[in-house]
Amino acid sequence: MSDKYKIPVLNIHQPPWGILFTGKRGIKRLVNKAKFFGATSITVHLATARRQFNSSFFDWIKELEKESGISAAFENGNSYLESWPSYAINPEELDKFVSERKVAVTLDVPKASIAGADPYQFFKNHCSEIKVIHAHGFKGNGYHLSFRAGDFDWFGFMSFIKKFNYGGLVTLEVFPMAQYFYFGLPSKEKLESAKKIVKESFEVLKRSN
Repeated sequence: MSDKYKIPVLNIHQPPWGILFTGKRGIKRLVNKAKFFGATSITVHLATARRQFNSSFFDWIKELEKESGISAAFENGNSYLESWPSYAINPEELDKFVSERKVAVTLDVPKASIAGADPYQFFKNHCSEIKVIHAHGFKGNGYHLSFRAGDFDWFGFMSFIKKFNYGGLVTLEVFPMAQYFYFGLPSKEKLESAKKIVKESFEVLKRSN
């Protein structure tokens, strides 16, 4: 698909079945896939590493990044599945973790906002560590919506990060399947809905340039 539509693959996200646990073997597998596709980073949900704050696992990650040239960007959490370790979801603990351990970050802005963090301040504090931003509309506790369906000012946020010359990726997270595990193709209606969300969101992103 990448070759057919001339769209580069720049980031590899851990698969949904890795949501409970992703260890060294799983991360090496993602790094190898990133190399194959020419991606610059992988995204792993921080909570799925299931490691303590001071674990040597994150030192191993740093060595792997040096060897491979691929950033392992850990994503913040916001659900009962991602409530341990607590620094993956608690805004103050996450801020401290990134500051002290200097890990690469995938910032899921809606998750951060729902968890009580200020995404503007978090980006300002850690812009050099943020490699990927997950963008999607959210309202209340519901997310993966179109930008227009949510309450967050995406135009304002994207204009804000430009001031810092952000050079990382922005991923539009669109889930047309309406469920996390799916072993067939989504319906035509779901795909049409996803196309509409992508189009609407791109219009917002273009206006912020």
